Amino acid sequence: MNSFSINRFGQTLRWVMATNFRNFLAWTLGAAVSVFLLEMILVAFNVQPDGGNYTHVLLSDISRICMIFLTIFVLVALSTGFADYQKKAKREAFLMLPSSNLEKFLSIVLYVTVVWSLAAFLAFALGDTLRMVVRSLLYHNEWISTVPTVLDGLIPDGFHVGANEPAYFTVARLFSTLFLFVWIHSLYTLCGTLLRKYSFVVASLLFISSVALTAWVGFEKLHLKTFVYTFYNDGSPAYEVGGLGWLLCVVLPLLVVFNYWASFHIFKGFQLITNKWTNYDILKR
Repeated sequence: MNSFSINRFGQTLRWVMATNFRNFLAWTLGAAVSVFLLEMILVAFNVQPDGGNYTHVLLSDISRICMIFLTIFVLVALSTGFADYQKKAKREAFLMLPSSNLEKFLSIVLYVTVVWSLAAFLAFALGDTLRMVVRSLLYHNEWISTVPTVLDGLIPDGFHVGANEPAYFTVARLFSTLFLFVWIHSLYTLCGTLLRKYSFVVASLLFISSVALTAWVGFEKLHLKTFVYTFYNDGSPAYEVGGLGWLLCVVLPLLVVFNYWASFHIFKGFQLITNKWTNYDILKR
């Protein structure tokens, strides 16, 4: 079965969601409780028990910490999306579904990308609401949510467009920023597809190493620039796309294509009995 069918894809996605619902619910509730406890601890150290009010700095700190927590939550989901099918019975049931390999692969990728991202935000909203309820009942604090602050923080600075930016500068910066996030997604997807153990740790080490190596070679050794804002003597702004900026616009899309291609190629080779550490036995290829 090589053709792609929207109907079969939808049915496969529903099957994936149904069979993983308990695990999904447990992780979501656990994340909500974690957010609640984290916020309660942060508030306890910064707000007086009786009659104390939240400060703007405290709300900003809570939102930043929760953003880090939610990002890790989503990245763990990306790198462990295929881990649910390590047991022989569940893997056999999944591989025997009447759908193509592409439909199965995309159903898992979409599930861990969209559904788990929504779960992360839902868990944060629930934990934040529970914090407001408890603080209001016990200490009569104001009902102030950090959800709006987190929503504002979901848009990275790289996606903000300056009023006087030239078109080529804006397009190059937005393009590289977009593919930077897509590359991160593809990297964690690749590690989650390939590795059966420690996929999140390996993907995080590769990400940190890649960023550090690029910065060291590009900035320290080659003295390249990315996107530079400077000002003339009269105060007017000047914009420049450096060599590293143009290089990222070329290299990042190529890495994204390779990562997704490799992930799907590995997925097509899934077997009921496989290596202890990987889903792809290189020696047999």
